Formats: sequence, structure tokens, C-alpha cells
Amino acid sequence: MEDIQPIKELIEAHFNALSKKQQKVANFVLNNPTFVGTHSAAEVGKKAETSETTVIRFCYALGLEGYAELQKKITLFVFNQNTVSTLGNYFSAKKKLFNDQHLIEKAMQKDITQIDRIAEQIDKELFYKATQQLHEAKNIYIIGAGASQFPAHWLHFTLNILRPNVSIIHTETPELIRTMQEIDEDDVVITISLHRYFKEPIHIAEALHKRGITVLAITDSKLAPIQKHCSYAFVLEQTEKSTIDLMPSLISFLNLVVTGMMTFDPDYYEKQRVNYDDFNHTFISDKWS
Repeated sequence: MEDIQPIKELIEAHFNALSKKQQKVANFVLNNPTFVGTHSAAEVGKKAETSETTVIRFCYALGLEGYAELQKKITLFVFNQNTVSTLGNYFSAKKKLFNDQHLIEKAMQKDITQIDRIAEQIDKELFYKATQQLHEAKNIYIIGAGASQFPAHWLHFTLNILRPNVSIIHTETPELIRTMQEIDEDDVVITISLHRYFKEPIHIAEALHKRGITVLAITDSKLAPIQKHCSYAFVLEQTEKSTIDLMPSLISFLNLVVTGMMTFDPDYYEKQRVNYDDFNHTFISDKWS
């Protein structure tokens, strides 16, 4: 990934040559990178108490091609602020508890607190619309690469018990092109995209979204690239930079998504579950008899 730490140095190097209004924009950008990465130039201008025109001129004064390039650099800057690996962050967070007599309570309480925080952030109306589309979908496709593979496979396994036509999209198989061709507007694609945001799932989501396919994205940052290529986005933000630590909350959220889907026709999903159990028991009995 491109090293964009110099964006801060770029602003500082040009700061004295900027107009007073452009300096206000510069200070706002440095102090509010997340807002800049997710809002328009007009909104930034309003927040910085200047104007959209001043924001655009500020970009040109830095030698950038425009506001879109500023957003890209700011977004990557936010992602690269923490250079410690996921495993490093995970180990550092756990190391504090190694000699704690209340290890069990404190470790599990952190997961509970994180789940509660995410629950408070969920947009109920958005959740209702997304889960309704899952219920009504002819086919459901799930994408997840890297750290996102585990939750993707968990969701695939769980949905398969409850309804037909649920598939994992494998990004490195010969069947990918044919699968992309088969997906239509009656289907829903769920993309789980966690840091470090593998390119293949994002490119697949982008191509499908452009065709009008419903893409439901689950990610861990308001600046995640998948945000631009989806119909629904659920952001599971956390205080610690570790995708490993996010997993308990993520699985809890996916479990919630499945529950939300089932509320639209509980009798149907109960029948699907019974049929699955009956077939499963018969298959195992026949296999071992």
C-alpha cells in the first residue's frame, strides 16, 4: 500500500503560502481526517467555515489534482497511522491481562463491551431493509478474503441450514467469471471486508454494484474502500486495531443479521431447519449403519 504519511508534511510545507481561508481548511483536514475522508468538499468547507471553492483551491495549492485525490491520500493516511500488525495489537492488548487475577472476567467483559458499543451504532432502519432483502433474495453470495474468510464461512454455513441457494464466491477460481455473470438483481451479495482490505472482493463488489446488484458490506472503518461500492454498509468500529479482537463482535453481528432475516417468516425458517436436521440425521445414520 502506498505510503502517504508525507500528506501531513505536504500540508505543513505549503502552509505559510496558503491564504488565511485555505489555512483554516488545512487545520480542519489535519484535525478531522475521518470527516474529510467521508464527506464532500462542500461539507468540509462548511465545517471549516469557508467554502467548497476554498477547499478545491486548497487542494490545487498542495499540487493535488483535486478533492478526490485529497480524500484518497487522507484515507490511506488514516489506515497507515497504526503500523503494528494485527497480531502485534492483539498480543499487546492481551499482555496486560497475563498476570491479572481477574483474567476471565476482564477478557470476556471487553468482548461484551465491544458488542454493546456496536449494537448502539446499528441503524435500525438500514438493518430492517437489508435483512428484508436477504429474506427475499433468490440467491445469496458471500465474499471474504484474508481475515474475512473465517466469518464468511461461518455465515455461509449458518445460512445454508436455513435457506437454499447460498454460495461462497472464491476470488481465485476459474468459476469466478461465470458466477459473476449469473448474479442478477434478484440476488444479494454480502462482502466482509476487514483491514487490510483485500483488493479482489472490493473489485468484485464494485463491478456488481455498478450493475445494480444489491451489495451488503460489513467492514471495520468508515473509511474502508468497500463503502463506495455497496447498497448497505455496516461499520463495526472498535477501539483496538486488531481484526482478531473484532471477531467475537463480528460473529455476534452476523448472528444478528441471520436472526433479522428469519423474523420475516419464522415458520418458513423453522421448516427449513427441521428438514435440514431430518436429512442430516438420516444421512449420518445411513452412512454408519
